[in-house]
Amino acid sequence: MKLWQKLAAVLVPLGIVVALPLVLRRDVEVAPGAGVLRLEVITPHNETIQREFGEAFVEWYQEKHGREVYVNWLVPGGTSEIKRVLDSGFDAAAEGGREGIGIDLFFGGGEYDFSAQSKLGRFAKLEIFETHPELFAGENAPIPATMSGETYYGSEHDWVGVCLSSFGIVYNVDGLKRLGLPEPKKWEDLTDQRYIGSLALADPTKSGSVAKMFEMMIQEVIAEEIAAGKSEEEALEEGWKKGVNRIRMIAANSRYFTDSSAKIPHDVAQGNAVAGMSIDFYGRTFEEEKRKGDGSSRVKFVVPEGGTSISVDPVAILKGAPHPELAQEFVEFLFTERAQMLWAARKGEEFGPRFRSLRRLPVRRDLYDDEHRARMVDGEVRPYELAQKFEYRGDWTGRLFTPLRTIVRVMCIDSHDELKSAWAAMAEAGKPSNEQFSQIEAEGGWPSVSYQAAGDKIRATLKSDKAVDAVRMQRELGEFFRENYRQVAEQP
Repeated sequence: MKLWQKLAAVLVPLGIVVALPLVLRRDVEVAPGAGVLRLEVITPHNETIQREFGEAFVEWYQEKHGREVYVNWLVPGGTSEIKRVLDSGFDAAAEGGREGIGIDLFFGGGEYDFSAQSKLGRFAKLEIFETHPELFAGENAPIPATMSGETYYGSEHDWVGVCLSSFGIVYNVDGLKRLGLPEPKKWEDLTDQRYIGSLALADPTKSGSVAKMFEMMIQEVIAEEIAAGKSEEEALEEGWKKGVNRIRMIAANSRYFTDSSAKIPHDVAQGNAVAGMSIDFYGRTFEEEKRKGDGSSRVKFVVPEGGTSISVDPVAILKGAPHPELAQEFVEFLFTERAQMLWAARKGEEFGPRFRSLRRLPVRRDLYDDEHRARMVDGEVRPYELAQKFEYRGDWTGRLFTPLRTIVRVMCIDSHDELKSAWAAMAEAGKPSNEQFSQIEAEGGWPSVSYQAAGDKIRATLKSDKAVDAVRMQRELGEFFRENYRQVAEQP
């Protein structure tokens, strides 16, 4: 390697880390003056959440310490983009013999992303477990260690869930009436061929949360197979097959796969799509925005009962944080009654938001009493009761999280045009749902993406150091399914 190439290999990543606060900076307020404490927070949260929590923390800190503080939000995109920023930043820091990357906190995202970063040793221990042990102690602790199979804080106490998150269906009431469809109640409802060209979906390879949504769908089917009397081994194989095919049928009904999951409820609200899979926060936000004076709304959101776990959006302090004490204070603030109610209270209520209701659910279980729920926009929602109706089993599909993303991509996204044509042809022929795609499976397509194949060949190839092998495998699978979809579309 030439000298200039060696220098570039070191200096380019270093330059990226040095420039991160400038490149990612999105000012919600005017920049602070000299001497003002400054907190650097990388987040996928939208600008409304940034503004509400930024201003609330500034006031809380001022009241507590009599000092001014400024929160600088760094927003590269969703959690996939944040992962790339952290990877490049920490790699460059290691090359330069440094620990930190100039960022204090990672705030928002899914448990999967935080667990992955924790395993890489990129988080510092959180003091709140020692300063406020009452939040985590006892069988009915305000913040449980686990719930419905989901982990609510890290075993090393280096990350902790701040608010609750679930998945569901956002839909346009007027659009359903136009298509003669009932209001959806469960994931399977979205396979109805009357939805053709009317669903909005997001790309799971661009978002861990979206991938988790698809995983929930498969876990629901596996649980149904076990409830029907099948052994766990049989249920895993058959449930995976039925679940992936359910995803494929929903994908066949979709207009598009977007890189931004926030686009889905927006398009549903505008009538550009009739329904879509959505994170609860996005769905409820647009339901609120389109609410009329009589309380009705043309946009609604529903959580499929028994079809999703209740997980968390966490917070963590990055190792080598430039302002570690201030970062610990921010974490402490997030678990005060004041901050927890900010997620859920109506605008104008005590501890409520100033600008717009956030429509999130606090993680603290002790805040779901009658007094607090009366101040919440979604006070009728009882997440800890919903959590009892679905248990996420990581041992079933956790290791197949990345293979599932790849399967959805090759079967549904890369070959979306061919898939939709095949599905439309089936609809026109009036073929019953239990025969749909049977031609493709008969040609040998299914074994290549079966439960066993996903856990063995696909997973091993994706984990291999030879990136070319993963690219080749995805290309071959994509070509196979495209060709089979074409054959289906051409059949009389």
